[in-house]
Amino acid sequence: MCESLWKLTCYGSMLALEVAITHREPWFWRPADYWVGWPDQPELPLMRLLFYVQLAYYVSTTFTLALWEVPRSDYWVMQTHHCCTVVLIYYNYISGYQRWGCLIMMLHDVNDVIMEVAKCLNYAEAHAASKAVFALFVAAWAALRLYAFPAVLIKSTMYDSVRVLGYTPPHHGLLNALLCVLVCFHVYWFGLILKVACTMKDGHGEDVREKGD
Repeated sequence: MCESLWKLTCYGSMLALEVAITHREPWFWRPADYWVGWPDQPELPLMRLLFYVQLAYYVSTTFTLALWEVPRSDYWVMQTHHCCTVVLIYYNYISGYQRWGCLIMMLHDVNDVIMEVAKCLNYAEAHAASKAVFALFVAAWAALRLYAFPAVLIKSTMYDSVRVLGYTPPHHGLLNALLCVLVCFHVYWFGLILKVACTMKDGHGEDVREKGD
């Protein structure tokens, strides 16, 4: 419970920051516009803070995952995910891909917030509420990480960037390769999520990862 509450605080704070940055931006719903004006796009208020907080969080979690968190069967997948995320955030920021990077962070943080809420409710034995939030989590994962992430954001990174700019921007291959690795992890975790769904009885589910050595 303490671990989930801490993560909920972190993800919730980062999501609130992302919403505050983007909610009035005209490019929010237009992926091709993520690249218009690059590399001279003005830095939005709070954008630097967002990248610093995200980078600090994922660097720290590479250590907390090894030293303090409950052991889980997907440990190496999670560590690799965190390392890929650190590299993505760093190159994203130094390259000025802030619009695109902010949207990717938001997409992931939405799922993480819902997941931690569902886990906290489950630990608190509020099983009916936990089951409802978990159903929302499954739907959000499928819609955001399995569809929107590759079909909208990665597509924009691969094709819109080159089309809008007229040339291949820096770190194009590296960033797209890392994003595709994350998609593979999302598919793997979705399989585990479906296993959790199968264990649910009367709203009570178990984290199947915690059964691993």
